[in-house]
Amino acid sequence: HESLNLAALWKLPIIYLIVNNGYGMGTAVAEGAAEPDLYKRGHAFRMHGERVDGRDVLAVREAVLRLRRRAKDEHEPAILEAFSFRFRGHSVIDADRYRDAEEIKQGRAADPITLFAQQLLKAQVVDNTWLKETTDRVEREIQEAIDFADQSPAPKQEALYDHIYATPISNMPGQVEAAKLVQQLSKGR
Repeated sequence: HESLNLAALWKLPIIYLIVNNGYGMGTAVAEGAAEPDLYKRGHAFRMHGERVDGRDVLAVREAVLRLRRRAKDEHEPAILEAFSFRFRGHSVIDADRYRDAEEIKQGRAADPITLFAQQLLKAQVVDNTWLKETTDRVEREIQEAIDFADQSPAPKQEALYDHIYATPISNMPGQVEAAKLVQQLSKGR
């Protein structure tokens, strides 16, 4: 709220993008938020807000361009809520039992990558050969990144908090070394 307030007060040309996949961890937004239309969160600060179908690449592009022009011309912030679908649970330990099979089926049917590829094919911007070659190349790049991560050594405990902050943590008296902090946290388990 503080960021929204200051952006509105100082008329900062910021676009806040909220990607709303319908859930906050495992709780449906409609059950966990008194106002489930998240783009309205800026109304208390007299901030413009819009919602867009985040699964529609061209609609998102249009909304961002429109809000960018608005931010540039009027020097005011805005909120853009992009409604989307979460393809997996919140984390690797999330069994995703709070969604039924039909919701998952409908969400996967609206996969933005698949839908945009179909739009490009229909408009004859690309052909099936280009699409397959691009898909294969991207899948290879992803697999190479996974292999690199799997083959890389785990970071040393004392380096766990390196490069997290630009400057040392200001509220830590005397600045605790990362290794000591890790040890202290480990003892508490």
